[in-house]
Amino acid sequence: MTPLNILLLCNRPVKNADASTVTDHLDAFVNFSEHKVTQLSFIRHLPSQLDLSRFDAIIIHYTIAIGYLSDHYIDQEAKDRIRNFQGMKIVFIQDEYRSVQSVLETLRYLDIDMLFTCLPESEINKVYSEDELPDIIKINTLTGYVPKSLTEVSVPSIAERPIDVAYRTRKPPFWLGELAYEKWQIADHFNEYAKDKHLQLDISYDEADRIYGHQWVKFVSSTKTMLGVESGASVFDFTGGLQKKVDAYVAKHPDITFPEIQEKFLQPYEGLIYLNQISPRCFESAALRTVMILFEGAYSGILKPWKHYIPLKKDFSNFDEVLSVLKDNVFLQKMADRTFEEIALNPEYSYETFIKYFDASVVDAFNAKSIQRSGHYYTDFGYRFALAMSPRYAAKRFSTLTLQRILLGTKIRAIIFRMWGHIPFNIRNIVRPLLRMLGR
Repeated sequence: MTPLNILLLCNRPVKNADASTVTDHLDAFVNFSEHKVTQLSFIRHLPSQLDLSRFDAIIIHYTIAIGYLSDHYIDQEAKDRIRNFQGMKIVFIQDEYRSVQSVLETLRYLDIDMLFTCLPESEINKVYSEDELPDIIKINTLTGYVPKSLTEVSVPSIAERPIDVAYRTRKPPFWLGELAYEKWQIADHFNEYAKDKHLQLDISYDEADRIYGHQWVKFVSSTKTMLGVESGASVFDFTGGLQKKVDAYVAKHPDITFPEIQEKFLQPYEGLIYLNQISPRCFESAALRTVMILFEGAYSGILKPWKHYIPLKKDFSNFDEVLSVLKDNVFLQKMADRTFEEIALNPEYSYETFIKYFDASVVDAFNAKSIQRSGHYYTDFGYRFALAMSPRYAAKRFSTLTLQRILLGTKIRAIIFRMWGHIPFNIRNIVRPLLRMLGR
């Protein structure tokens, strides 16, 4: 099949201001897809002069929230334009535990054809049932994969690293349940158990201590081991009411503990839907040869205890065993090297393999749904010109100088095209490179 022309809608993070796992995921589509993928970053308003019918398919990336706070990310006019788009419509979604009903309503309103979800196969129908979404193709995917660039970073040996145990996370809200609570519980308890054990620790869930970009790579490469837990949430809030109720109660009782909140509000909802999965941070640690100390779990069936990570029981009853191997640099180096070889270098977990699977799935769905191709695609110059002619979008995205260059290039191209029939053939070969340059 001839490659499709795909528009990737996203809210791209500012460089070094958010987790690189997001930009790695976004860039994989452009870098590895056999289709032509054009990335468009925006908030709320689609460029007014952009003609969506010039694309065969649209991807709405998970950085554009389509349920909870969706009006902040994509306004009604943009939703209507996507709804009326006749090509294939694809959604990638994460944080699937939040305001589920509003997500379902938006998926139906946008008339989405294909949904990539982080839910395991066995759980997908519990959230996205056939009754709710009868015509949507649902496909399981991981939250992230191994960036090849990280596997090529030169890192110090375990013995050369100054930090024994490191960790960074956020303190999630209580309403997300037991699994989210573990993300900062492991930090507090490890600090407590490791006291006076002569370990160099750098463990925090304070927002001020967050690290991004190259500094994060440097940080992970400077520690022998990294703490971690399974990603996801153990409570799903279908209506949004549970979140509001718990947040309001916590605001009135700031000293309340998670076990108290769990007993008062969460117990009936805990574990009804299984979303435990491997975090992209695990792949980063594997690629940078940093040993992982993880709460016991399944980790999407990818990581094996004592082979790829040091398992820590959630009640810390095996802490002494963990401590003994923590001080064995030879053991740690062997585990780091094994995990690098079997996980980080395994093609199954690479972004290239993920995109190959995405490409094939989209083609199969495109054919199965008998969707018609656009056939009248933008040139690179035409696409940029459409963005530049969209006042609200251009004012935010382009500098005055860039706009002047685009407009000047347009005028020159228009003049050349009007004169084209009068230009001698031997001169046209000289003019063509100029046209290509103006179209960049």
